[in-house]
Amino acid sequence: MTPEPLAPAMPYEQFFGVRVRRGPKYAVIFSALDARRPFLTANTDMWRFFEPVLSQRLADIEREASIAERVYAALFEMLPSGRSSVQEVSTTLGMSTRSLQRHLHREETSFQQVLHETREQLARHYLQHSVMTGAEISFLLGYDDPNSFFRAFRLWTGQTPEGLRASFSEMTVPSRELA
Repeated sequence: MTPEPLAPAMPYEQFFGVRVRRGPKYAVIFSALDARRPFLTANTDMWRFFEPVLSQRLADIEREASIAERVYAALFEMLPSGRSSVQEVSTTLGMSTRSLQRHLHREETSFQQVLHETREQLARHYLQHSVMTGAEISFLLGYDDPNSFFRAFRLWTGQTPEGLRASFSEMTVPSRELA
């Protein structure tokens, strides 16, 4: 299923500086030259100062984190780019797919369960803190079809995404007491 064209395309074209083209999926593709360019805010002296401490902290976190927590963290970063397979996550974590599944089994969970929990948590966050549509959220969660997301969301929560969003807004509106 080809995604709907971005309409109007002009704001996207102005922002990215290129013509928007229709393709088999939503994607932003950068050239190899762009990937080699430094960030505008790059500060190598500051990076040299902070990098050892940050690397040590990351190593400490990785030693303390369970495999399920590591899978969750990987999925959290990977889902918006459309990557969420067990193979992609195991590669990111530097282990074989079978080892990943074995570790998760020892922790009494599965890849599919962690994927569902990650998607549900992100969906709740997007619904509470953004104005994105259900279709946009489904895209960010790695669903090819918004209807698959809506069905999964109803299984997780017992309600529709918009129903949950409405309940969040009801919680933030102060109630009036009658005198």
